[in-house]
Amino acid sequence: MKIDLHGTRHHEVPRKLDVFFWEMMQKNVTSVEVVTGISTKMKDIVIESCKDYGFEVNEMYFNPGSLIINL
Repeated sequence: MKIDLHGTRHHEVPRKLDVFFWEMMQKNVTSVEVVTGISTKMKDIVIESCKDYGFEVNEMYFNPGSLIINL
């Protein structure tokens, strides 16, 4: 499963991720892709949100514009 944050304002990201993560956990999904683009700030926001949940974050080696999150 994947969420694409292109076009999302930075201040909207935490809430959007909260909703997405909740939906994925309800479906027993264990890993998701978060498309951030190459924005360092966007990646930092996603990483901080994941820390709040204790999720593991990994960058995709072949696609630096996405993060893999282990829920």
